Amino acid sequence: MNSNDQGASERVRSVRPRTDVFETDQALVLVADLPGVDEGAVELTLTDDVLGLRARPNTAAPEGWRALGPTVEAHEFERRFQLATEIDRDGIEAELRDGRLRVTLKKRQPRSSTIAVRAS
Repeated sequence: MNSNDQGASERVRSVRPRTDVFETDQALVLVADLPGVDEGAVELTLTDDVLGLRARPNTAAPEGWRALGPTVEAHEFERRFQLATEIDRDGIEAELRDGRLRVTLKKRQPRSSTIAVRAS
């Protein structure tokens, strides 16, 4: 059996990634630690007002190497965030660099307008 094969009965444990939240005048910024995760292994979803994050680290041995035994417990990162109404759902951006996911949640710009008043 190849040690990189993952059996169908493998249980995958979910862990919450450590996440910092920052606020600026224009956006909320989430920074989540996702060590060992490649860009293609990150899934961000938006369902109603909930931002979902799921990611799985690459635990495969480097090419040309073979594992002598299990060294890393299989797990995936998972976390959900309830979004405030002030967040622009179309203005969400995400970037993964060096195991840190940065999600920028732009705030909606306040609208103002003048309402015409008619005499009757």
